[in-house]
Amino acid sequence: MKKILKIVVLVVIFGGTVFLLIAANQKVNQQSMKSPVIDLTVQDGISLLTEKELLNELYTLRLFRDGLKKNELKIQEIEAYLENMNEVLTADVYTNLDDQWHIDVKTRRPIARVIANGVDDFYIDNEFQLMRLSPYAKPKILAFTGLEQLISVEMGYDEIINNDSLKTKSKMDQIYRISSYVCNDAFYNAQIVQVHYTKKDGFVLIPRVGEHRIIFGAAESDEMVEDKFRKLSTFYDEVIPYEGWNRYESINLRFKDQIVAKKKE
Repeated sequence: MKKILKIVVLVVIFGGTVFLLIAANQKVNQQSMKSPVIDLTVQDGISLLTEKELLNELYTLRLFRDGLKKNELKIQEIEAYLENMNEVLTADVYTNLDDQWHIDVKTRRPIARVIANGVDDFYIDNEFQLMRLSPYAKPKILAFTGLEQLISVEMGYDEIINNDSLKTKSKMDQIYRISSYVCNDAFYNAQIVQVHYTKKDGFVLIPRVGEHRIIFGAAESDEMVEDKFRKLSTFYDEVIPYEGWNRYESINLRFKDQIVAKKKE
């Protein structure tokens, strides 16, 4: 009898506990959720999106609304949408036991703007991924022009983005190497404002200070890019202090182990 009584007590306790847990869970699920706590991480101070703009996206798509119950909150759907946003690199969405929920987002970092007549402009980011321009921000980054010689209307953003052979054909890899070096060097990030492509000279760098053109040529490897910028730095350090910024018409870096500088007539 004692054994049976003990079993009955345990069953009652277990059943009561389960009932309380179910009731508590139902109460939590019926809570109205507050606006999310948004943690927005930007790279190198380049902000493509604000917390308000991100929240407005969720309101517009009705992924969130005032008075939304916890059991109506579609965490995975929200996270998937954010990860597919043009401006977003990573997204993590999660809830607490109460009425709080969180959105942690890291935005992408564009390093080059590609401009070609007849094709919509687009960016290359610091992970060598192409991305469309953002309707929310216009970051001041290195602009590449003259690329209509490489990118036709038929070979626009949509064709290039997932095609590695087209990326190479349109020299996206070389654009990435130059812009990656520039944005990671404090001096050249301030000094180089534009890069123009011509079939004759390849990539030509346009400086902020000085009236010269920097004929860079190709950028077929990281080593080639580093070597050319090393030569340019040598010229800036050893020649410009004596000759001045406006004495030269062009500085040609295309030749191995040489710097060919042309003075103004």
